[in-house]
Amino acid sequence: MNIIRIGQQLENFQEYQQKLAAFVGEDAAAQVVNNALVLITLGGNDFVNNYYLVPFSVRSRQFAIQDYVPYLISEYRKILTVSSFSFLQIPTTLPPTLN
Repeated sequence: MNIIRIGQQLENFQEYQQKLAAFVGEDAAAQVVNNALVLITLGGNDFVNNYYLVPFSVRSRQFAIQDYVPYLISEYRKILTVSSFSFLQIPTTLPPTLN
């Protein structure tokens, strides 16, 4: 699989912001980013690939499903907390298996 992990996606977004600022200026770039709707969807691949797809996967042996959900949320929270974003709010959604 050719997966771009969330950490790399966040780095790509920061790189985009730098390129945009170099092209239109810091203020205009900040306005574009601050007025943008940024959607981040997490968890779908982690459930399908790491929990359900492979019988007796490491994660399914390590966690019961009711314990895996809080684990994933805590891991995503760590990633999103340490990342610096220029936008004000991050709406998040969970895959249908978690809703």
